[in-house]
Amino acid sequence: MEEERKKESEFRIKIDRDSDSYDEFVSQIKNLITLEDSKQLKEMLDGAHPADIVTLFRDLEREEELYLFRLLPKEDQAYSLIKMEEETLESFLEELSVDEISNTLDHIETDETTYLLSYLPSAKRELVLANLSKADSFEIRSQLGFREYSAGRLMSKDFATVSITDNVRKGIINVRKKAKEIEDIYQVYVTDEDGVLEGFIPLKDLFLTPINTKVAKITNFSVFAFHYDVDQEEVANTFKKYDLVSAAVTDDLGRIIGRITVDDVLEIVEEEASEDILLMAGVSEDERLSTPILQSVKRRIIWLNVNLLTAFVSSTVVAFFEDTISQIVVLATLMPIVAGLGGNAGTQSVTVVIRNIATGDLSFSNWWEAVRKECTIGVLNGLVLGTVTGCMIFFVKGNLVLGLVVGTAMFVNMIVASLTGSLVPIVLKAMRVDPAIASSIFVTATTDVCGFFFFLGLATVFAKYLI
Repeated sequence: MEEERKKESEFRIKIDRDSDSYDEFVSQIKNLITLEDSKQLKEMLDGAHPADIVTLFRDLEREEELYLFRLLPKEDQAYSLIKMEEETLESFLEELSVDEISNTLDHIETDETTYLLSYLPSAKRELVLANLSKADSFEIRSQLGFREYSAGRLMSKDFATVSITDNVRKGIINVRKKAKEIEDIYQVYVTDEDGVLEGFIPLKDLFLTPINTKVAKITNFSVFAFHYDVDQEEVANTFKKYDLVSAAVTDDLGRIIGRITVDDVLEIVEEEASEDILLMAGVSEDERLSTPILQSVKRRIIWLNVNLLTAFVSSTVVAFFEDTISQIVVLATLMPIVAGLGGNAGTQSVTVVIRNIATGDLSFSNWWEAVRKECTIGVLNGLVLGTVTGCMIFFVKGNLVLGLVVGTAMFVNMIVASLTGSLVPIVLKAMRVDPAIASSIFVTATTDVCGFFFFLGLATVFAKYLI
């Protein structure tokens, strides 16, 4: 075991992209692949974690990746596929034969198998399923039938159970049988004679209890379970809130059909966070560094066109005050200050509100608290920034009225920014639209339009004091 850890650690140092030896190591791997020296390559990869091998793949050509992949043990092949980025995985699976894919699936749990098969074209998926045993094929087909991003799609069907009428001895026997198939067992689920979930027993309690004790006496009936159609984001929030390690998944009758473990949830948290960040910037949640250029352009151009339309609205407001700007040219240099700070304040509110929606802290029952808080912040920020901006304009330009106009416009626009920044995500959520997708665009457009309107409108009213 110690030797394996040492080999894994040494390999990790070699593939550190910041190390001086990385380029030399990759070059060495490439040369050995060219020479088809499989013996030496296997020695170099000995003890390497599949995730680290996938890191190495990023600097290899596809044929080199495939050659290296085929040298790995079947279990490592399976886990390296799981660790690949989605777009790389899809194209990689296209290159593998049906037999190669089928042989790797014996070494992973059903949720991971379902994940891999979801990236195959339907025709090839059917061929892979036909290569599996009837029992495995049936289980995976049924799991693929669950809604995507639901607990049913996320769960593993590998779990240990014991009947509530059994004794501890029988429970231990069941666990030992299942341990040959399951990677990790955290809890043993307790069911009635119809398979309905009753509770659970921590693994430690099961093995430390006298073997003739009835299971019912050591069962914890406060068991966490999700219906198979619950959204994966709700699953992740529940795991986080209650510090869960494992939770059951049940069908419509309350019978246990699977389990979700904390390692599955960690991946969801990362996916959801990445998705929200990308969507807030108007970028597809599927986009990666490896995404083809034309595909990235196609995904981004839609929201850029929406931005273009909102920019035209802002320019229309400015055009309405052309006469004022032509008479008082200094206004043109000050407009971006009001609109820009308003946009930044709106983005801050949007980010905070969307995060609280995502974590479940903000819902339709307490939406007013969020709006009230953000508006209060907007008023206070507006007072501070409006005063500071007004004073700076007065000292630089020597015109008190101009300072008051800019400061007042700033104050009002900060309130508008906070109000729209808090309301827009909530309204989008009520309309069943992901708030991360379009909130920032609408908020920025609103602050630009209102900022220009208030600033130039006030300047027009007090024009005679500004000339």
